[in-house]
Formats: sequence, C-alpha cells, structure tokens
Amino acid sequence: MTRKTFYLIALLLLLLGTSHGASAQAVEDARQEWHPPTQVTGTYMFTLDDYSFQSESGSIQRIRLNGAGLEYASRKLYPWEAVVSAQYSTGHPLGQHLLTIEAGPGYCRGYRGVVPFVRALAGIARTSSSDSMYLYKGPKSDLAIGVSGGIDWQVNPRLGVRLFQVQNQYLPFGSEGSVYWSVGAGVTYYLRPFTHRKG
Repeated sequence: MTRKTFYLIALLLLLLGTSHGASAQAVEDARQEWHPPTQVTGTYMFTLDDYSFQSESGSIQRIRLNGAGLEYASRKLYPWEAVVSAQYSTGHPLGQHLLTIEAGPGYCRGYRGVVPFVRALAGIARTSSSDSMYLYKGPKSDLAIGVSGGIDWQVNPRLGVRLFQVQNQYLPFGSEGSVYWSVGAGVTYYLRPFTHRKG
C-alpha cells in the first residue's frame, strides 16, 4: 500500500468518525428538552362577567372589567408547577372592584423557550360596587375557583412574554354564582437562567 493510499484511507476514516460524532451530538441535542425556569409574571386582564342588567334605555349590559395580575410560578418539579396568583380589576357601569388571590397546581411543557401551560387554582375573591351589584350592600368575600391556560415565550435568559392567557373563574356571587371569562397578555421575569434536561 503506497503512502498516498494510506493517507487517503486515513482521511476517509477521520471524516467518517467526525460525521458520526456530529450525528450523535445532533441526536443528543434533540433529546435535550428546554426546562422552564421559575418565574414572576405581570399580566393585563380584560374580563367579561355573566352578570347583566337592563339599562334605562332598555338595552342589556354586561359588566366589563380591566385590571392586572401578578403571578409566581415555581417549576422546580417540572413539568408540574406550583402557582400563586393575585388579580385586581375594576369595571363599569356599576363600579365593580374585584380582587382574587388563588393558588394551586399547574402543568406545562416547554421546548426551546415556548411553554404552553394549564392551571387549576382556588382561593378567595372579594367584590364591591358603587351600585349594590348582586344586591350586596357592602363588600363580599367568598371562595374562588379558576382554570386557565396560555403560552409563554422566553425572549432571553431573564425576560419573556406571556403571548396570551385565557381564564375562567367561578365566583359564588349572586343567587346562583357568577362566571368570569378573562383574556390577557403580559411580561415575565425569570428568577434564574434557563437550563436543559435530558428527555
């Protein structure tokens, strides 16, 4: 075997080995799943209440609220999460003020910075109004139960965006209780940089 042939075979073997190593690394990278970090999220919320009434003009009006929420989500047990949420909204035409504080479990699945999530929370809600809403003469507090879902997107190791969130809450106000639908979006701050875990 000439020296030139030997070098040619050695070069081919080297290329094959490098190619195999790169392929193995690509497979390993594909198996790695992005692990969402613990986060704090501030969210704007628009809420539509099922409470309705007839105005002086004869039209039926529903209560609409605008507000904000602050949420802490620990994802140390990923894909499970522990969530604490506080939301405050106000609305017209009855001047309603609504505060909810809830906590509970959630489930999320992240991949390369995109994290769909769902939650089931329970806690306490407090409402008041300037016009005897629900026929209450003063503020009223009671149990709150809610489910929500949405998608977060991590922009960099510390900041992200809540692309959207949909929430349904049952609040036992009124004779038969009330259902509040909310939609929102917000900004997220990550308490630690992202990590990876093997799938």
